[in-house]
Amino acid sequence: MARQASVRSVARHWWPVPAALVGSLIVQKVFFESRYDVSGHARGHLDSATAPFLAAALVIILLWATPVARRQPDVVLACGAWFAGTVLVLVGNLRVVDALIDAGLAHAPTTGLPDVADHGLANLAPWLAVVAAVALAAVLWRRRHVSARVALGAGLLSVLFPPWIMPGAGVIVLVVARCIARARLIERAGDATRHAVT
Repeated sequence: MARQASVRSVARHWWPVPAALVGSLIVQKVFFESRYDVSGHARGHLDSATAPFLAAALVIILLWATPVARRQPDVVLACGAWFAGTVLVLVGNLRVVDALIDAGLAHAPTTGLPDVADHGLANLAPWLAVVAAVALAAVLWRRRHVSARVALGAGLLSVLFPPWIMPGAGVIVLVVARCIARARLIERAGDATRHAVT
């Protein structure tokens, strides 16, 4: 009985996290990736282009776990800047994918590939997203939503993790930290309710 109540409590408090992650994955797979039949070099760029889908889920979870941040323009702006950076990653990589498809190279390997696509935005955009992720960590620290250690760790991970795999990967650290803080808040509220009853 207590176990069922615990499971119901977790589901009631935490449903937005899996909903955001699963929703973004479904949109990515069904409405985006399914439109392209590519492999080789083009597939690598298509994989990189998926950055905004995870970014959208992370921003939703971050703002859900930090309700007061939704009313703080600097936090909302920093979230928007990071998401916009990942959208530029999508645009830059899709330009390359489309150019390869138009050149009849949709399945060509990277080695020996002729220079038929402009990689400028695809190469620049991940670093813009990294800068925005570091700024987001700084803003959350300044607003005291995360500790200096968490902000520093998030900033370092964003800079050191390969941005063509996940631009601004340190945002994951920020999201986890805010979810832990929310869990502690829920636990304290539950303890207070139990003490009041007894």
